[in-house]
Amino acid sequence: MRVIIRTPNWLGDAVFNLPFIIAVSKKQEVTIVCKEYLRELFWGFPTISFNSNSELYKKHLKIGKKYDYYIVTPISFSSALAAFLSRTPERIGFSLDARDFLLTKRIKIPREWKERHTTETYALLYQELINEDKVKFELEIPEKYKLSASEILSSFDLLDKPYVCFSPFAQFGRAKEWGEENFMELANLLAKHGIKSVILGSKGDVKRSEIFKGVNYVNLTGKTSLWEAAEIARKGLAFIGGDSGLTHLSAMVGAKTIAIFGPTPVSWTSPIGKDVTIFYKKLNCSPCEKRECPLRTKECMKLVKPAEVFEVIRQRL
Repeated sequence: MRVIIRTPNWLGDAVFNLPFIIAVSKKQEVTIVCKEYLRELFWGFPTISFNSNSELYKKHLKIGKKYDYYIVTPISFSSALAAFLSRTPERIGFSLDARDFLLTKRIKIPREWKERHTTETYALLYQELINEDKVKFELEIPEKYKLSASEILSSFDLLDKPYVCFSPFAQFGRAKEWGEENFMELANLLAKHGIKSVILGSKGDVKRSEIFKGVNYVNLTGKTSLWEAAEIARKGLAFIGGDSGLTHLSAMVGAKTIAIFGPTPVSWTSPIGKDVTIFYKKLNCSPCEKRECPLRTKECMKLVKPAEVFEVIRQRL
């Protein structure tokens, strides 16, 4: 059977779907529909990528019943419309009144969906194609990215040296960021033990990352691919980040992950991995799920102190 899967637009949600996609691909022929910037995440799969809805619709009009089954993971009207335009006979997605007529099978979103991990909700979309017990929430980094990541580490004399990875930035908004000053204080603590701090981020983060300069840092922001960043994180003593896509990917490839949460629900979006430590100082106002702190204090993030995070890393030395 030929299956087409429209992934979420956010990296973190796309990472949460990847184990399901891999499980489906073991028995079915899978094609991915995703935002252009997510193409690399789905390396090895045939991909239909797009940058705008108009481009998405045009490409789907050309599909012409090529597939048997279409899984729509986003809850947007546009994603369901694209599936409808593809003329795929079976189209499954979450039920929302405005778009239900575009789908052939509608899955009701559980009332308690924010009280359970988001992977449990996504699993409902895949249940007809796979046994959930067979899904492994562990990702293997493609060999070519392992090799190129080693070359990057070697070029900065880090291949056999201790280092910790920082992911200071978040796409969703600054409320989820721990703050440059906290990362810098942590870097100073690490430097006293001869440990470098490696800064990871996208090309869009380059300007902001310039604050991390000096002998304590190796700034790789915008200089790696997504999988290279994950491999560099996996090889380090630890990876520290907020509720971000790179945090979720790093955890799932086996990096020793320290996640700092505040405005987003831990129950819903906690990283999945073999070695994950979560710092979460729950306040009356959290989780607010806002892009910017409504109180302009970011107190939920400030309460996590660099010394606490360092102690977790120190235990691994």
